[in-house]
Amino acid sequence: MTAQMRSGPAARDPEFRGIDPPALDRVIRQLQDAQNAIQGWLNGHRPPPGVPATGYRQADQVAMWAADQLGMLTRRYNYAITHPDGGGVDVPPVHAPSPKPSPGGSPGPGGGVKPGRPGAPAPRTPSPGAPGTPERRHPVRPPRHTAPPTSRGAGDLGNFPTRQAAAKAARADALAVAAAVRDGDPVPDGVWKHLRANADDPDYTEALYERLGPASAAALVKAAHGDPARLKALRESLGTSSHHLTMDARWLRAFLAEADREGVRPVALQVLTGADLSHRTREALAGLHLKAGG
Repeated sequence: MTAQMRSGPAARDPEFRGIDPPALDRVIRQLQDAQNAIQGWLNGHRPPPGVPATGYRQADQVAMWAADQLGMLTRRYNYAITHPDGGGVDVPPVHAPSPKPSPGGSPGPGGGVKPGRPGAPAPRTPSPGAPGTPERRHPVRPPRHTAPPTSRGAGDLGNFPTRQAAAKAARADALAVAAAVRDGDPVPDGVWKHLRANADDPDYTEALYERLGPASAAALVKAAHGDPARLKALRESLGTSSHHLTMDARWLRAFLAEADREGVRPVALQVLTGADLSHRTREALAGLHLKAGG
């Protein structure tokens, strides 16, 4: 069974003890399909009055279990493709579609009524940033090409157990950065500590820079005041984020324009060129340099 779950190099290595991203992608797709099928049936077949709902509740529990597993597996997949062993490949992250809400608004696994699973993209029904609020993102299917097996994500999930926990921490830090920039105050030391500790976390960095946007990201470069440790954290976190967040020519242009206004364009360029950017972001940066003359 284990060999059947592998593809590419992992299928030929009986000692492989990590994650095979294409195989994990297939597992996530299959679990998504199963979870959607269960939830779809539940939504269309509510128990008639007076009929015991024991089996219905059990099926609902299975759907919620599948939702939990999707959040965990998606986080492992994102870690695996962001930190491949022996060289990287640029594969978009998996964003599993959310199931429909259970009839009657049954509580989700994280507590409270939720329309989908924790860690999954979903419409903005709960209040933004609320505990247990899932990522909101439309499904993005990774291309069906081979990625090398990796040990990252097999046991190392960073400082957060789930995608929504990482995103919640990132949103809080982004709000702290925005408030400091708005009020002309220093960025709190706790934000820099979190950024250094989670610079290689794909879910934290994606949520952080998605919430910050290019202008506030440039303001964060200024707020580093040339501190080597802070600039290193910015390089690493921007590089990690670029594998998941769309950092195209438009994003880069806005980032550099704001850095120019803040008087830190040379430093911002050093941060970008020193970062381990995704292939598509490197290409966008190269094209921007050609047009802007550096």
